[in-house]
Amino acid sequence: YNHHLPQKALGHEAPVQALKKWKMKAPDLFVKNVRNHPGPDR
Repeated sequence: YNHHLPQKALGHEAPVQALKKWKMKAPDLFVKNVRNHPGPDR
């Protein structure tokens, strides 16, 4: 995910929330489910 997008470009939403909205509008564009995994990578 590109978390460096300006908030104005996303409609002042969190990047993950914007991705979830886009998936609802066009599910055929997404191969995997949109998930938010907060915390450090393991």
